[in-house]
Parts: sequence; structure tokens; C-alpha cells
Amino acid sequence: MPDEPIYVSDKDKGKKPKREECPHKERCYRKNPHHFKEFEHEFLYNLLQMGDSVEIPDDMPQPQEVYLDQLEILKGILKVKKEVHISFTIENKPVENNHLKGEPSSSKVSMKGKTTIYNASTSENLDLIEESSPGTMLDRLKSNSPYNLFFTTIPKSPDTSKEQNAITFTDLLCPSLGKLKCSLQINFMIDIDWLLKQYKARNLHEKPLTILYGDDWPDMVEFMNRFCPNVKYHFVKMKDPFGCHHSKVGVYVYEDNSVRIVISTANLYYEDWNHYNQGLWVSPVCPKLPEGSTEKDGESPTGFKEHFLKYLQTYNLGILKEWIEYVKNADFSQVKVALVYSAPGKYYPNSNGNHLHRVASLLSKYCNLPKKMTPDSEGPLSWGIMAQASSIGSMGKTPAEWLRGNLLRSLASHKQSPLPSNSPATISIVYPSVDNVANGYFGLKSGGCLPYSKATNDKQKWLQTYMHQWVANAKNRTRAMPHIKSYCRVSPDLSKLAYFLLTSANLSKSAWGNNIQKDGGSYIRSYEMGVMFLPQFFDEEYFEIQDSPARKNKQLFPFMYDLPLTPYRKTDNPWCN
Repeated sequence: MPDEPIYVSDKDKGKKPKREECPHKERCYRKNPHHFKEFEHEFLYNLLQMGDSVEIPDDMPQPQEVYLDQLEILKGILKVKKEVHISFTIENKPVENNHLKGEPSSSKVSMKGKTTIYNASTSENLDLIEESSPGTMLDRLKSNSPYNLFFTTIPKSPDTSKEQNAITFTDLLCPSLGKLKCSLQINFMIDIDWLLKQYKARNLHEKPLTILYGDDWPDMVEFMNRFCPNVKYHFVKMKDPFGCHHSKVGVYVYEDNSVRIVISTANLYYEDWNHYNQGLWVSPVCPKLPEGSTEKDGESPTGFKEHFLKYLQTYNLGILKEWIEYVKNADFSQVKVALVYSAPGKYYPNSNGNHLHRVASLLSKYCNLPKKMTPDSEGPLSWGIMAQASSIGSMGKTPAEWLRGNLLRSLASHKQSPLPSNSPATISIVYPSVDNVANGYFGLKSGGCLPYSKATNDKQKWLQTYMHQWVANAKNRTRAMPHIKSYCRVSPDLSKLAYFLLTSANLSKSAWGNNIQKDGGSYIRSYEMGVMFLPQFFDEEYFEIQDSPARKNKQLFPFMYDLPLTPYRKTDNPWCN
């Protein structure tokens, strides 16, 4: 590939860069600039040569908006000087792509039930590898111990890369963590091309990789079969049309057969790791158990190992057998978080596999709140519950139906009041407003990670009385939208947490569980994965999130958004797709 940029002008028509033709040709769905630098796309080049008026044929194998994005990427790479006017069609309606003339434009595109706003601004030549703060990942893991809670860096906000707990995906592959033998990625959306380039940046692209994924991207299987001999894969097809394979888990096995688990909120593609706020828990290394040990040996104080094995076994897949063996033979005794997962099926109290039941069970056993000793002293009800998510499902016609009758029953549980019925505890929902998104780094495109349905919102306007803005000024993250999902209970002075849950589960019945039935059962539609931080397992009374002279804990607990919360104004509306 030439070192100097290629320019296309009138006199250069007919000249093309000499690169290997993309094997997918017109079926190519890639939007990674580096793919277009490596492979020729003759049909796109020919479209650019059409000059002032380019028409994308209706019978092309990919949606027309895919070609629109690809033309923008190619135009940026080729440094096209001649302005091009492209017309395309969405939902049988002609749309003018005027942004190539300098006018902003956006189009609404629906993909597999998820609507994304594509802002037609000039595509950026995106770097594959973003650098985080100096030092090895092992250094950062030690400095963030015992919580091991990390956030993604946001390139548009350079200050985030200076944070000691802000990391990139390639940090998870840092050789300081161990010499990688193989890895497993369980996720919803995976851009295998982008993912392998992250491994390649660490010279690990030929190491065995197993993936389970829930979103079947066009030609992904063909791409893996042709170009990824080291990759084993399985597409998790959901039986329930309203279910989603939404878990986001990494399992890393090192040459000494030690294991490390990463549980996050991020899909495996560029935007999720660079445009949006995400959360990750990175486990300490779990050494291989001595010969003769059983799978019950090396258990965490929270039962993490047993529950993680049960989660893997819910898939009933041969492709996971070796990974189950790696976990069985590892020592998880240093893991201090409790595992919370959802898997499709009906579950009953005191069981994992259902967020509603599992969270309620953990909090009923381990959540300590101050007793109300006098009329003026703080008691359990003075500690507010905060639910922060990137999407919201249908909750019913009134708060009592699911939000307060089921979700709050779980989140408000504590030792003194297990499974409270009709709890008067306060619950606040943190979810970006339209203004939050519009002021994001990418304008309306910033809302691409927030697939809350307008039709659903219109049916539950009552929910807006619970809603609060996305504000994270203290962490320089306000203009990056949150794909992180977190649930916690905070003290009245906003300095302490009684618990903290990081999870892939949004505010929906599919993720947390349907209304609890008379027999105590609750049905789950989706796969979800999270970790619960409980102070007892960290030898603390509460987690501290603000520094003060009275601080007891060595380490402040990482907290992303600002307190006190900023309520919606009467004129505010939640961002909807």
C-alpha cells in the first residue's frame, strides 16, 4: 500500500490503487477504515467515479445505508477532492445525502429491531488502538484493587485516558497479565475483524479464540471460515423472539492454565470501546489448582466459581467443554464479587439465572443499612436506590405493575427487610434526555447506544417523573453517552454505597425477569451477566465514593456519574429511537 495518500481527480479517473479485491465484493458490510485500506472495493470506486450524482441500485445485497457509510469511509481514505452528491433510499423514500455539500444530515435506520441514528457527518479515519494511561495493565489492576472496576477511555475526552481506572480493550491483552494461551469471548455484537485487530496489536491474533455471539452480522460466518482459522464460533439463536443474548464476558487462559474473567457492558466493536461509557470488572488471576483437587475446591467466598460454572452449563454446548474444565481447575478464592446472571427459563426464589431473584437473595443476606434509632436519625428509607441503564423496556401502565412491584422489591431488599412488598423506598432512574444526546460528541448519532422505543415511552409517560439526566462532569464523561448499566443504593449525604451492581441488564422484564407469579416463579427471556459488589466481602461497612476527613476505606469506590442527580425538567424527554 502506498505511503502517500491517493487523490482522485478528473484526470485520475480509471486509476485505482493496487490492492487485493475484497472477497465479499458487493456483499461486504465492513465499516472499518483499515479494511478499506487493505482491500479493493471496485464497485464502490466505480460509484465514486460517477461524479456529481451517484445512485445506489435498489437490488444491492446490503442495505443502502451500508454503502452510504462505506462511500464516506472510502472518500476519506482516497482524499476525494471532487464533491459527490449521493442519493439513496430508506423505507422506499428518497433521501438526499447533502452532507457531502457541507450540509448536516441524518438518517434513521432499523437493524434487527434496534434503531440507530447515522449522522451523515464526515467519517473519521479511526485509529485501531487507543492508548490509555501510562503503566502496564497489571500496575493498574494493583492500583485499583480490591474493586478492580474499570471504565473505558473516551478519545474525544482526553482527560479520561489519564484516569488510572480507564482502559482500552488491548489493555486486557497486556502481557503483564500473563502469557495468553487462548481466550473465550461471550457477547451480543462482535465485529470479528475489529476484534482480531485488537489481538494483532498484541501479536496474539493467531492464538485460539472461541466466540459465542447473539447478533448475526451479514457474511460474518463466511469471513471467519475463510480468514480466521484460529477462531471457533457459535451463534446463540434465541428461542424467544423477545429474548437477546446480551451477556458480555471474556475468559482469558494463560500458559500456566491460570484463568482471568472479565465481565463488562461493552459489545466488541469500535464504537462501544471508543464512543460510549462502559464498565468492566477484571478478576484477579485465578491460578490452576493442585493435582487431585475437585471443582468445589478454590471457591470464592461469594460462590462465584459455582455460579459461573452453572452459567456456562446453561448453554449446553460442546464448544464450551474445554472452558468449563479450565474454570473447574482454577482457584477463585481471591474473587470478592458475587455473580449475577440471567438465562432463559423460569426461576424461583434463592436461585441464580434471574436477576430479580438473585439480587433480592444477595441483598437480603448481605446488605446492611443503618437502623433508625430516633425520629431524626437516618434509617433504611433515607438511602435512595439508583438505577442507571442504556435502554428501557415496557413496564406497564403504572409504577406498581413492575417497577415498584417487582424491581424495587429486589433492589430495596436488605437484612432488616428481605423482599419488601410495596416498599416506600425511593428509586431514581438515570437515563439520557434528548438534550443530553444532542450535546454529545457526535450530536444525534450519540444516541446510537440508547435503543429505548418511542412507542414504549409513549405508553409509560409516568416513568419520566422518576428520570434524571446523564451528567458526569467530574469524570469528564457527560458528552459520551452511557452504555454502562449500574444499580446501587446511596446514603443520604451521597458519600457511601450499600451495594453496587454492574451488569449488562437494562431496565426490562426480559433482562431482570417478568412479574413474579403466585408460585414465586419469574420468567427470563435473555442472557445477561453482572457482578454484585457487597461491602462485607471487602471487609468494609460501606463503599465510600467521596473523600472526606472521616474516610475509613483505603480506596474510594469508582463511581461514574455526578451526585446529586439532576432531575428532568418539565420540558425534558428521554432519548428514544
